[in-house]
Amino acid sequence: MNQMRTLAVLLVALMLGSLTAGLATSLVDEPESLDEAPTVMSASSPGHPVFAEYVGAYWCGPCQTSSPNLHNLYGTNGGGGTTSEDFTYIAFWESPTTGWPTEPPINRRAHINPSGYPTTVFGDAASGQYYTSGGQNYDSFYQSGGNMQNANDYALTISQSESGNNMNIDITASYLGSGSKTVYIYAAVTEETSPEVYSNSNNLHPHHVFQQWLLNSGQSGFESVTLTNGNPVTKSWTVPISVVSAGGGKSAAENFLTVAALMDGDHTSHRSIVSAADSNMGPKLDIAVTGLKVTNDVAPDSYLRGDTVDLEVTVRNTGDLDYVDGGGVEFYYRNGVNKVQIGGTQSLPATVAMSGTHTYTATFDTSVLAENAWKSTFGARLTGLTGDTRGSNNDVSSDLSHDRPPLTLTPQINPTSVERGDDVILTVRADANDYVDTISSTTFEVETRPSGTGSSSWTTDGISGGEDVVFAGSEYEAREYTFATSTDMDTGNYDLRVRAIDARNQVSDWKVVLGSDAITVTNAVPTVWAEPVPTVLCDQPTKVSMVGHISDKESSLSELSISSTSPSFLGWDSTTSEIEVLFAFDDLRGCPLGQKGIEVTVNDGEDYTGSNIPYGTLLFNVIENGQPRWDGLPTRTIDEGGQGNLALLDYVSDTDSNGNDVASNSLTLSIVSNSHPELLNVDLDGDLLSYSTTDDDVNGQTTVTLRASDGVQTADQTIVIKIAPVNDAPRMDLGDLATLELKRGKTYVYDIASLVYDIDDTSDPFVVVTPSENGAARYDLFTGLMTVEFEELGTQTITVTAQDKYDSNSYNIIVSVYDAKPFYASTEADTGYMTVTLDNAYLGEEATANLFLTENAPTFTTLTTMWQVCEGDTGVCLNQVSYPLDVTAAERGWAIDLAWDDVRPYGLQYNDDVKLGNVIATDDTGEEYKLMTPVYWRVTDDAPGPEEMDDEQLVAHIADLEESIDLLMAEIAAEEGDTAEMEAQLDLLEADLSTACDDPRAECSGDGLQSDAGSDSGAVINTDLIIIILGVLILAALLGVMFTRRGGAAAVPKWDEATLPSADTVANSMYGGAQAIFQQPLAPAIPAPALPTLAIPAPALPAAPVYAGPPLPATGLPAGWTMEQWTYYGQQYLDQQQ
Repeated sequence: MNQMRTLAVLLVALMLGSLTAGLATSLVDEPESLDEAPTVMSASSPGHPVFAEYVGAYWCGPCQTSSPNLHNLYGTNGGGGTTSEDFTYIAFWESPTTGWPTEPPINRRAHINPSGYPTTVFGDAASGQYYTSGGQNYDSFYQSGGNMQNANDYALTISQSESGNNMNIDITASYLGSGSKTVYIYAAVTEETSPEVYSNSNNLHPHHVFQQWLLNSGQSGFESVTLTNGNPVTKSWTVPISVVSAGGGKSAAENFLTVAALMDGDHTSHRSIVSAADSNMGPKLDIAVTGLKVTNDVAPDSYLRGDTVDLEVTVRNTGDLDYVDGGGVEFYYRNGVNKVQIGGTQSLPATVAMSGTHTYTATFDTSVLAENAWKSTFGARLTGLTGDTRGSNNDVSSDLSHDRPPLTLTPQINPTSVERGDDVILTVRADANDYVDTISSTTFEVETRPSGTGSSSWTTDGISGGEDVVFAGSEYEAREYTFATSTDMDTGNYDLRVRAIDARNQVSDWKVVLGSDAITVTNAVPTVWAEPVPTVLCDQPTKVSMVGHISDKESSLSELSISSTSPSFLGWDSTTSEIEVLFAFDDLRGCPLGQKGIEVTVNDGEDYTGSNIPYGTLLFNVIENGQPRWDGLPTRTIDEGGQGNLALLDYVSDTDSNGNDVASNSLTLSIVSNSHPELLNVDLDGDLLSYSTTDDDVNGQTTVTLRASDGVQTADQTIVIKIAPVNDAPRMDLGDLATLELKRGKTYVYDIASLVYDIDDTSDPFVVVTPSENGAARYDLFTGLMTVEFEELGTQTITVTAQDKYDSNSYNIIVSVYDAKPFYASTEADTGYMTVTLDNAYLGEEATANLFLTENAPTFTTLTTMWQVCEGDTGVCLNQVSYPLDVTAAERGWAIDLAWDDVRPYGLQYNDDVKLGNVIATDDTGEEYKLMTPVYWRVTDDAPGPEEMDDEQLVAHIADLEESIDLLMAEIAAEEGDTAEMEAQLDLLEADLSTACDDPRAECSGDGLQSDAGSDSGAVINTDLIIIILGVLILAALLGVMFTRRGGAAAVPKWDEATLPSADTVANSMYGGAQAIFQQPLAPAIPAPALPTLAIPAPALPAAPVYAGPPLPATGLPAGWTMEQWTYYGQQYLDQQQ
């Protein structure tokens, strides 16, 4: 026995040492070094020229990668490149409009023989590394030398310069080695940027597109030259610029690119390429004229014929080389399409240094320019240049406007005929007739004269204005003048003439308007104005001043003669400017009250032969002396049942005995009569007349006589009040029918006809009912009854419409349709219809429900309760049990033992919800009731222990446990399958019984359940045996660790997605596709209870595992599932089966 203990100690020491070594090894592991990411570099020059040939097509997708990659390489390492100038290429490209280029006799595309597009060849390679196909980057081919041969022994330069419509091209080849070499000049004209694009490429243009070969004199092949060191050879060609097109925002000349390469043989076979260049490479020679200035000291932006203008231009060297080959500058002006030289040619200096400038000037007398010109073009140009690469900047020009005399337009006259003393508005306009003047810089001379008089009669008398521009900014902008006629000028026609003067005092011809087309001045006729109307007293002579009533522009009132044939006109007093009138009283008609008119004639002494003397009408307001006066009262109209009012003070006035106004509110107003009092009620409160119909259904009209009195005299007036007949639609008094509660499927009948009436029509109204549920309400026209039966629950409506021939009224009946009335249950006493409590709702117990009807409950004839147990964590309800109640026991209530043996055979579990899910009842009237809101109890507490029970409860508790144990043992004995779960439950029951029997008050039937204090002699041996077994297990583990350590540092285990349940294809197929379930997050597993300490020497059986999760379905565990999988995924499986 001591040897075993020693072995166990050694094993433990060995285990601790191994763990220490492993920990130390892991702590000193060297960190893994990371490779540095390569730095991306731009293309580096190989140190010599590189030449490539590209074959592509507009429809080729990969070409849209190759083409820009070649051009990007050219941008950094080609002509004008940012890194070097030693790469060039040529493109043979199929155009969408012209197809493949014509290239005999060289036939280079056939020579390249592409197997597909794009194909790019470096150094005329026939195959191999430098013969490439497909879209790719070409930097590496360039950097590795581009298949060029002995390229440092040769040099090639290209220069091109414009000559009219042609381009002069010089290609110079040089050899730097020993001996002599014969080479062939591969040369072609290309478009630096093609104006055409690749298909579906977002405006991607090809570059260096072949247009024409530069061949030998026989046009049979390339030029050949023999080179020796120090003796360069130059070959020249002249090509029309029109061979290429404008592209890339450049003109054709600027888009003209010459590309060349040197080959060690002719074009008939693959050769070595020894050098290459294009016309963008190397220094450029470019002389330009810029900044032409044309100035006139008299006017900054125009000239008059005879002015002297100054010309100045700058010659600038914009190239990369000094210019030393002579040439000159010529100034010119254009005469039509011809350039006429101004002065002589001014020579360029011997050297025009790079970036240098030189200024040249000239003067010019404009007298020789065309008189009718609107503008003249002046320019300067370079002549006699040699080697200039750009001709587009060798000529510059500028326009100078010609200041021409203005043209006067016909003036507008408003009005053309005026009386003496009135004004005429003259709107005068001019056409500047050039690009120099505007209306703002143009003034006018305006003159008038009597028609028929001589030229010496023109005068500016009466003319003013012209300072401001009217209608500025429009095509009608003009200056406005005023011609003021005088009262003493002769009547008749007056001529008008206008002429314009521009800023340089150039005068237009006179624009003359004669006779009646110009201005007509007429006599000013006397005028008669009735307003303001004077007031005169009835039957009394009254003098009225005519100041403001009669006037004449040419004469004063005292110089006029006024007369009238009216009997009310008494006379005219010119000294006082008054007329006298009398509106006499007439015994038959009384005073001619109100506004009365008198027609008068006014003679100003002019000759009116052939026409009437001027006349007009004067108005007078005749009032009766002291008597109140009514204005006409408006007829008033109201609807049946309507009302209205009218303030009367605005319609009545009063005067005193002298005709002076007296305030109207001093009058006393009264009602004299009402012609139809049965129609209208009339009342007068102060000056407010109120009226209303006697009821809602009368119509007609009445006349009301009113009287105004000032205490001395009175005046009467009448007002007519009309009642407009209005049809009244049929009406309905719903009363209790406004809201109804109806049971679904039950038929109800209501008398609707008795509720409808029409005060305007004796015939029965037409009634229509419209339910919100089709067919739920029907109206019988013969009986007047409405039959109602609804099938749809909830709030419904019935619209009842009553109508006659003219109008209708609609009324809504709100219907609440129910299937059953709500049953109210509560855990609080005397609340609702039933009070419900729950006893013994503990873990592992069966609960007891206690139910009592309250005093609020109807008299029920049937009662059924429905109970469920639900999992509180998931909300899943497992089973429903119905318990019909004996209504005869309603007085004492009901107690129900709630058992769910199929899902809770061993009592309630933690977080279970006991749910009263429904109550179905019927009362003594046949109405049905249903529980609308379930009642829940959450189970979380353990049952009270034995120590908390009284003696009677303890005895009952022990009896229940013993009975449960006996039943469970019988079930285990009868079970042929797996009994692990039942045995685990049996252990729990026996443990509970043991605890209860430990109570001193307990009397248990079996002695074997009491604690055994004895100790078996073999206990020590069993303990040692257990220690030996544990030691062997530890030794096996340590040996595994040691062998593992011999293999080096343990690799960190990597997560493998294939180990997930969702990757188990066999399980997925067996479970009917449970991958979605396996991918759900796992609920934490409930740990199994610890095993009790062994009290007997015999080895104990392993405790049955306790699994969490939902109850198994009736068919048992699904095929292929384990209980562990059921714990995690069982509820999802059940949900999917629903």
